[in-house]
Amino acid sequence: MKAILKIVSLAISLLIVSVCVSTSGGIVKVSKANELMPGMNPNDVKIILGEPSQTQFVANKWVWKYKLHEPWKSFVPYYLVFSKENFKLQEWYADEAEYHRQQQLWLQAIPTMNKLLTK
Repeated sequence: MKAILKIVSLAISLLIVSVCVSTSGGIVKVSKANELMPGMNPNDVKIILGEPSQTQFVANKWVWKYKLHEPWKSFVPYYLVFSKENFKLQEWYADEAEYHRQQQLWLQAIPTMNKLLTK
């Protein structure tokens, strides 16, 4: 019974923390990506999504990485690709495979239910 109370307490604590974080204004929701259009310049993109978490040049393209929040999912990596010649937005996409790899790492870091119930 104590183990169940610990699990419930942990779940409630995580819920409270996630609500506090989501109302802080610093989280960019994935719905903001609907405002993107091909040909946008980097400043227009920053107005919509803010500063990217990473930038790099890959195969003559300028690639920006964002972690956009999807409801019931968490933060999903999104990549925006700009032309190196004219710095215009060419495409953007979510990397679902990277998201699933991140989730697997989190699951591996959390102790199993059996370990929690046997304590």
